[in-house]
Amino acid sequence: MSLTAWEPGKNCDLVLKHPDHESLPLVCYRQPRDPLGPRVRIHYEVYWPDDLAESREPVEVRHLWFTVLAADPMVAPDGSWFPFSVQEIRTRLNDILLKKQNIRLTTTAGTIRGLYSDNHVVIDTVYPSGHTLEIHLSTRLLHDLPAVPLNMWLDEADVSSTTWGTAIWQG
Repeated sequence: MSLTAWEPGKNCDLVLKHPDHESLPLVCYRQPRDPLGPRVRIHYEVYWPDDLAESREPVEVRHLWFTVLAADPMVAPDGSWFPFSVQEIRTRLNDILLKKQNIRLTTTAGTIRGLYSDNHVVIDTVYPSGHTLEIHLSTRLLHDLPAVPLNMWLDEADVSSTTWGTAIWQG
């Protein structure tokens, strides 16, 4: 399947990207009886590390968490068979995460750029019929989250709009 054929919300839920590797479409894990469905969680953290205490400048970090499914076989959100095996998902995921920076995550809402992977990045939960992979990415490039929820982020090409750090959004 070609790179442009992957569309979050249709034949996948998310697409993980790095300029040096092929994009990795992912199917999010759906918890039974959860009416809201799968999601990307954002954790905002401010702290003063010991080595920066004298500067009195806090470090601001945004952590993004999402859980994907890796199973053989697996059904995509549009009902088609997902074309990648567990091993292919793991190989592509490792290739992207081992780059440690310049990672992009595309969701139905748009693309978040400038993500990095460091420390504990994947929690692998093993079940008899598959795995869930809880993936953790971070960024220190984003400004404060907008106060009003956004309906849609814009395509990367529309740089004339308001920017939220390196993510482009429509206010």
